[in-house]
Amino acid sequence: MIHFEREVTDPIFIHEMLQLFHHVNVGMIDEDGYPYVVPLNFGYELKDEKLYVYVHFMKRGHKLDLMRKNPKVCLEFSAFHDFPDCKYKGRYHDYRSVIAKGVIRIIDANDDYTTFEKGYNLLYTCNQREIVPLQSRKTIPPMYIGEIVCDMKNVTAKSEFPIRTKEDVPFLDVHSLPHDETPFDISDLLLKKKSHI
Repeated sequence: MIHFEREVTDPIFIHEMLQLFHHVNVGMIDEDGYPYVVPLNFGYELKDEKLYVYVHFMKRGHKLDLMRKNPKVCLEFSAFHDFPDCKYKGRYHDYRSVIAKGVIRIIDANDDYTTFEKGYNLLYTCNQREIVPLQSRKTIPPMYIGEIVCDMKNVTAKSEFPIRTKEDVPFLDVHSLPHDETPFDISDLLLKKKSHI
């Protein structure tokens, strides 16, 4: 990563970042060799050094065909704040992004109800919605849940503004802050990087 000070590696911070995002872009390999990317709502959990992402889709369609042929996927989560009229710390924008590579497993409620239910319920955590449990429905929706498992070594995250604590993860309202064009002090991050070389 060229700007090492923008890299986010702490799983706690990545967890906080994932709560900011409204959807995930799922990239697959199409039959013509080009990437095929679709936006989906998602749920997730971090456990055992892995990121588990849950998505849902109908029981037929192009993306389902591609997932069955090649279960390797790339996930992209991002949020971008632009403030061209209010320069802050020498910047005109701020962003958070997470990229993850993993393998998707297509889950039918009839084959693995437990994982289907967990994934279905977690989908409601996207955009901080209140969970409407699957058990409360009269019938199981005619869809699949996709469980994408990503080793944390295949998860990378970035932030335009340096993140040192959980409180640094949410976007700042730069319009409400005093005018400040002094660049971020990253001397501590430089020392940390040197100590790991």
